[in-house]
Amino acid sequence: MDLAFLYQEGEFNAFSTQHYYPILIIAIVGFASMYTAKKLLNLSQQWRFLFLLSLIPLLGYIVMLIGVLYDGSFLLKEDLPVHICRILAFMAPIIILTKNRFWMGVIYFWIIVGTLNANITPDIEFGFPHYGYFSYWMMHGFLVLIPLYYVIVLGIRMKKRDIWNAFWIANVYVIFSLIVNYLLDSNYMYTMRKPPVTTLLSYMGEWPYYLLSVQLLGLFLFVLAYLPFLVEEIKVGSLFK
Repeated sequence: MDLAFLYQEGEFNAFSTQHYYPILIIAIVGFASMYTAKKLLNLSQQWRFLFLLSLIPLLGYIVMLIGVLYDGSFLLKEDLPVHICRILAFMAPIIILTKNRFWMGVIYFWIIVGTLNANITPDIEFGFPHYGYFSYWMMHGFLVLIPLYYVIVLGIRMKKRDIWNAFWIANVYVIFSLIVNYLLDSNYMYTMRKPPVTTLLSYMGEWPYYLLSVQLLGLFLFVLAYLPFLVEEIKVGSLFK
């Protein structure tokens, strides 16, 4: 099979059909998956289905890695699994397979706040049908489905402690990325430079100040992501008054 079409280096345009179609397709797949799991599967099957779903982002990274190795463009400073969404692609299947509640709380906030933003303001070098385009959406789009699934289908609820766990571990990971970036002259996690596209970081000041201001923004967004569970707790608590 001739896969040369996967190496076409066309321009990616955000907020166009190249942007909207994959989000629409992933949303449909997510809704169908969660509806089917909720209505037709027992608890054990629901967990197995989620594990299979969690393999898609990992496959997305593998697609990217095979692509850059095949065309000879692999770079240590760009293609390692150090960006948060790449490391999440590796972590998610393990967390789901082991049913690790602590890390499920952590990645809920990382994905809902961080990865969701990567879907809204994608950093994609080449558009459809380049392999990097498919890889990006397999990783970032399908990652968002994982916490939504275990909240909606499995009924797992976030607690206040999950906010702080996610916040402090994220800070440790930022320090790790700074060390990697120093050693490789890279920009993983965008801790050395802002991304080349407009994101929330674009409004956070210059380096290194945005590394501090993004802390407050991140914590604020974590709290927003927790609000549905807080409202639920208040409603449940009011029933026993």
